[in-house]
Amino acid sequence: MVSTSITGLGGCQEVGRSSFLLDYGKKILFDNGIKLGQGGTEYPLPIKTNLDGVVISHAHLDHSGNLPHLFTDSNFLCYMTPPTLDIAKILWFDTLKISSYEGIDPGWSVEEIRKTERFTFPLNYRRPMDITQGSQLEFFDAGHIIGSAMAKVSFGDKSFLYTGDFKKDETRLFSGADLDVGKVDYVAIESTYGDREHPSRKDVEKRFVEEVQDTIDRGGWALVPAFAVGRSQEIIEILKEYKVNAPVYFDGMGQKAARVMLSYPKYLKNHKFLKKALDDTVWVKRESFRKRALKEPSVIVTTAGMLQGGPAMSYLKGMYNDENSSVLLTGYQVEGTKGRILMDTKTIDIDNENYRIRGRVEKFDFSAHASQHEMLDSLKKWAPSKVFLIHGDKDVMPVFKEKIEVGLGIDTVILEAGKKTPLE
Repeated sequence: MVSTSITGLGGCQEVGRSSFLLDYGKKILFDNGIKLGQGGTEYPLPIKTNLDGVVISHAHLDHSGNLPHLFTDSNFLCYMTPPTLDIAKILWFDTLKISSYEGIDPGWSVEEIRKTERFTFPLNYRRPMDITQGSQLEFFDAGHIIGSAMAKVSFGDKSFLYTGDFKKDETRLFSGADLDVGKVDYVAIESTYGDREHPSRKDVEKRFVEEVQDTIDRGGWALVPAFAVGRSQEIIEILKEYKVNAPVYFDGMGQKAARVMLSYPKYLKNHKFLKKALDDTVWVKRESFRKRALKEPSVIVTTAGMLQGGPAMSYLKGMYNDENSSVLLTGYQVEGTKGRILMDTKTIDIDNENYRIRGRVEKFDFSAHASQHEMLDSLKKWAPSKVFLIHGDKDVMPVFKEKIEVGLGIDTVILEAGKKTPLE
């Protein structure tokens, strides 16, 4: 019998640079992302074997950001959903643009992006496909961002499920993960919020909108740094539904992502409402729009979600000294990012100059990740013989491991980077 194993190359006891190698005689890589932090970009450990295929769960850079680099000296088939490929291309080209501006070599070029596209086989949900002799891949909606997929690989009489990032409960844009994946023996599950629950989504929305309107009523600007894919569009939907009384400006790469999202209506919960909400915003097309936004009380939804760059920095320069304004963070802030530093200290470095924000800085939990109970409910339904914990901070994983083993009686392993772990 062929020995089977999983090796973490990144995303082990950390959030970022997710990459995991499944070996069952054939070698399948799940994700190959990067990690952005104060000390620069971190990459997964190198792959020291030939691959039989690569599966990308979704387009976020911490899962897809290093994929073009793999094509600098290798060829293999890559599998992802059609929206994932379209969104990932936007992020890859943006990476090249930023790298050129900062004088950094990302280790790949436009040629590698084109090659990645040529070797990618787009695969829709619930369409089983033979990927090697004797093994099959099937995608299931992960409910995280557009095109996000949980990937099930079946080989022999065994099956392995890689959740990537997933969200069991519905959100504004998505109906929630498709948990009807059939029999699975092994699950590699994200653990981002393995030690806690999310607050009620409705309560968060209400509190967020109240803070936005209070800021406008004070005569300030509500700056909403948001992830380009999913979060910025969700925020615009919320502002539309709650009828916030102020102009809403939409800036940054989220515009390109929005166009892709609208081109895949079947992947969205309510395509028509999202389109209407986006049509009612002011799309920032040039610098004059940014100046206009700061001449009146307004809401500005813009990248980047962790304030590592993007148009948000330009707006911060114009509003940092206004005590009536607010910076409303809407996503996970990785340790060491400018967003996390701002959240903790109310200061931010912009172009090597330190700024202290006089207005309010608030964080809202609009997470697109499963909470502890969502993950436990999912594992209870799947009932695997073994669970591997990935994509979570090292202090979170022991808490989650105990919950699984005590509450569900399932053998659970915390993956370690670079260590080959047997499936059996």
